[in-house]
Amino acid sequence: MGLFDKIKEAATDKDAKISLGESAAKKEAEAKEAEVEAKMAEKLDAAVEAAKAEKLAAEEKAAAEKAAAEKAAAEKKAADSKYILDVDGKWGEKTITTTQHILGIKEDGICGQETIKAIQKKVGAKVDGDWGTETSKAMQKFLGVEVDGVAGKDTFAAWQKWCNKQL
Repeated sequence: MGLFDKIKEAATDKDAKISLGESAAKKEAEAKEAEVEAKMAEKLDAAVEAAKAEKLAAEEKAAAEKAAAEKAAAEKKAADSKYILDVDGKWGEKTITTTQHILGIKEDGICGQETIKAIQKKVGAKVDGDWGTETSKAMQKFLGVEVDGVAGKDTFAAWQKWCNKQL
């Protein structure tokens, strides 16, 4: 074997060693890349599970809130049932008490200034606590009945219907 052959063989050995080194480095890089991808997949899986848990918790909260709202509505309806009026056109104690309940004022069944002012405010009349023609007209307009300024049986029957719808 000549010198040239020895040099050529050494170069081939060197190339083979470099090639083996590159192959080992490539395998090591691939292994690290696979490890990083596995960690990323774990993080992604954890994020997906956390999102699922968060969505489930939100759905459970919404269902609980809905159930609570339905319960409150049922309780209110049951409590309000004692205020349901017979539509008879009579402006009596029960109609006044129901009106006071709906308008959120003291419930005493007496149509005093506080009650009249609350009604006037509701129907868009001048709020002065005195029930006159203008209050009757405003109430009739509010209720969509004939506006004649005289609050009588038809006006009060319409008011009772309105009250029942508010309950």
